[in-house]
Amino acid sequence: MAILELGRGNRPDSFNLFYRRLPALVPRNLRFEVSARMDGQGNEIAPVCAEELDEILRSLSAEGVESVAVCLLHAYRNPAHELQIGEYLRGKAARFVSLSHELSREWREHERTSTAVVNAYVGPRMERYLEALQSRLNDGKLSGRLLLMESNGGVMTSELAAQHPVYLLESGPVAGAVAAAALSNELGYQNAISFDMGGTTAKCTLINKGRIEIADIYYVGGYEHGYPVQVPVVDIVEVGAGGGSIAHLDETGSLRVGPRSAGAEPGPVCYGRGGSEPTITDANAALGRFAPSGLLGGEMNLDTAASTRAIREKIAAPLGLPEVEIASGIIRLAVVTMSAAVRRISIERGHDPRDFVLIVSGGAGPLHAAAIARELSIPTVLVPPLPGHFSAWGMLLADIRFDNAQTFIADLEAADVADIEARFTQMEDAAKQRLRETAPQLLKLQLSRFIDVRYAGQEHTVRTPAPESFTDASGKQQLRETFLQMYAQRYGHADPRGKLQLVTLRVMLDGIVDKPRLESFRPKAKSAGKPVATTKTYFDAVGWVDCPVFQRETLSSGQAFAGPAIIVETGSTTVVWPQDKVEVDGYGNIIIQVAPRQLARETGKETTGVAAS
Repeated sequence: MAILELGRGNRPDSFNLFYRRLPALVPRNLRFEVSARMDGQGNEIAPVCAEELDEILRSLSAEGVESVAVCLLHAYRNPAHELQIGEYLRGKAARFVSLSHELSREWREHERTSTAVVNAYVGPRMERYLEALQSRLNDGKLSGRLLLMESNGGVMTSELAAQHPVYLLESGPVAGAVAAAALSNELGYQNAISFDMGGTTAKCTLINKGRIEIADIYYVGGYEHGYPVQVPVVDIVEVGAGGGSIAHLDETGSLRVGPRSAGAEPGPVCYGRGGSEPTITDANAALGRFAPSGLLGGEMNLDTAASTRAIREKIAAPLGLPEVEIASGIIRLAVVTMSAAVRRISIERGHDPRDFVLIVSGGAGPLHAAAIARELSIPTVLVPPLPGHFSAWGMLLADIRFDNAQTFIADLEAADVADIEARFTQMEDAAKQRLRETAPQLLKLQLSRFIDVRYAGQEHTVRTPAPESFTDASGKQQLRETFLQMYAQRYGHADPRGKLQLVTLRVMLDGIVDKPRLESFRPKAKSAGKPVATTKTYFDAVGWVDCPVFQRETLSSGQAFAGPAIIVETGSTTVVWPQDKVEVDGYGNIIIQVAPRQLARETGKETTGVAAS
């Protein structure tokens, strides 16, 4: 009954005397127990009692409950009781029913319960929304099939999404990561970091050897206070730094940036929609890092004077400092915050960011990409075409995906390879059956196997790619070697003699869909583009300089030039710092070679060239 409050014994915010988790989504009076029992091996001890369910159903009706979550202790091992209860509830009343084993076949009762509850919490509203959306599409005579982006990097049908809306968490940023992975593979970059900065947050994802890193749990509301959801989700690190993040002085008089945001309404001060608190966007406006014509191709004017005035009144005057220093400080603080997110996704995972290319997207990402890359000594930044719409392109690249996971506790040396192979085969057959029911026209499939492995006595695991088949002991040896390599990369050491334990078997099945071709983004300009304007722009190392402004659509394939420069397009603005080098590749990507920190501090007042190479 108290599993939602008990959670885990860890205290994420150890030194916060006022620490509190978010309140449980289900009040205590709406939680019910049943006498049905399974043992830890999935054997029935006590059957489901219909009389108990009748009584629970009467209580639910009296309270006006429209959605129910069901989580039984050992349903991950044997879901028979959950299936009986779910069938009863669905048959007796038109309620949304969320069964834990349909969402996760892994152990950990608290996480599985929380997942079922979150799914039930949003289920009815998502069900109604998707029904209304499908109805409007039908009225519009749309012949295609509605697919929705999943948190695991694939897409799912609207019917499945209505039943399992929890699979849609963070699906927008995930689509950006899918696009970054596809782009990096096409261009020959095996290692990349996807960085997406929008209006309220910045998110980054690691692409290692062409594959997006996947986590098996996500915390709605953040790890420190949030609700755990035990579903496959692209490993995303998020910080509260976006274009609308508000800069302010805290109670000690120190400058802070975020996590509060001005949002879309009223938005930054320079938008002229009633905003009064300076934001990261206002700091960029005050530093002259937008085109004089404004945003959206000149359709949206910016009130730079209002940005400067807000920075002066709210921060600069109380501190007794010039507005330009405060604006520059706001950007530097935001860069430090966002760089910390990139560190968490790379260095804390055992990767050196200097071995990666930074692929940036979102409306605000290209504004800060070079500064973030320089902070982490990342040598190359890639700005794809239409970075503000990059996630939309990623959705078109996503395959229909099914993930199956099953807890399987066994010592690696003692595990029976035939048993492992049989379990994998059963999971793969189930995934193929679901795909045939969902999209029978898809004939090209891609299967991937993983096993969560750990040292005996440890709590946490490493998701390890598994061999294509376990036919003899060589499969176990290959798994051991892969685990040791990954463990050493992540933690800096590995014990080759350590006893290993298998925890969870995982299968990922992709039904490969037709995808748009990257060639559609090839630059249409036949000659090197010329600057369309010049603006005064402030850079920390050189102060105010005359900065040429380029229209991205006019840049041709192979065109190269040196910073400083501003490149504008409808949905975003790219800032090129002094001493950085720019080249446009054959697909229209802007490739920025980032100057090292020491070189960037030197005077960068070279004449900007526009000749095509």
